[in-house]
Amino acid sequence: MTSVDKGQVIQWLAGGDETSGNLVDMPWKVRDLDHFLMLESDKLPFSLFLAFDEKIVRIFFRTGIETAVLENQPRLAIYRTLLLLNRQIDLVKFMLDGMNEEVVSRVDLELEGLTKVELNEGLNTLLSSIYLMVRALKLEEEFQAQVAQRMALMVQEMINQGKSRDDIKNYLVSRVGLTKEDAELLLNRLIGKPGDHSESGLYA
Repeated sequence: MTSVDKGQVIQWLAGGDETSGNLVDMPWKVRDLDHFLMLESDKLPFSLFLAFDEKIVRIFFRTGIETAVLENQPRLAIYRTLLLLNRQIDLVKFMLDGMNEEVVSRVDLELEGLTKVELNEGLNTLLSSIYLMVRALKLEEEFQAQVAQRMALMVQEMINQGKSRDDIKNYLVSRVGLTKEDAELLLNRLIGKPGDHSESGLYA
């Protein structure tokens, strides 16, 4: 299989379509900072980063939460929450980085045989992990609302692709890491309960 390089990934991300619900097709501002790419979008309240080595691309999100400066009790509470999230989500892991022990969320993808669809799925999983984290850590409402809005657009894109409610629920549970109960609550809020007229679309 062919190994994808940084140039190909930049090409995938550089197009951009304002109407797309796929993260990989969003209008990203891609900045090549040599050791990594920085992705920025008006549709997200944070930046994403991509670091490349010979075989792996690491997509990560810096939370800005520096735990080294916290008192023991809140620091331990954050560590406990992150360990529980690491157990809940398969592909994404939360970790500490740097001297200030900043909380970072990261997903690693193999470059060999990587496709645009798989890159999009990696971005979706990372976004979903951020959604779970901001809920678990009770971060500010505006940040949480913007992340939730992107989750809504991701679900809408799956509806546009013809996926059923059960397909979307299974994806949220098996790939995103939501419990069945949380996935059901999220879908009820976004597309209505089974049998509702609103289930035909998020904004019906």
